[in-house]
Amino acid sequence: MPAQDDLLIDRLIERLRYDDPTVRRNAAGALRLHGQRARGATAALEKLLDDPAPMVRAEARRALDQLAGSKVA
Repeated sequence: MPAQDDLLIDRLIERLRYDDPTVRRNAAGALRLHGQRARGATAALEKLLDDPAPMVRAEARRALDQLAGSKVA
């Protein structure tokens, strides 16, 4: 479920579905850096755990690990 009223996070979530694996990896990495703000991307990132590209799977895992450790403000 996309983050409500957060255009940046919504756009990054859209990029998780791009055909280019580099774009998917970079979007996952950017979401990781946004911490709590990107918690709405969890479901989309979980889908990437089965991505055919190892670099995408690895970055999705890092992002999910980071989001799981994010504290609610």
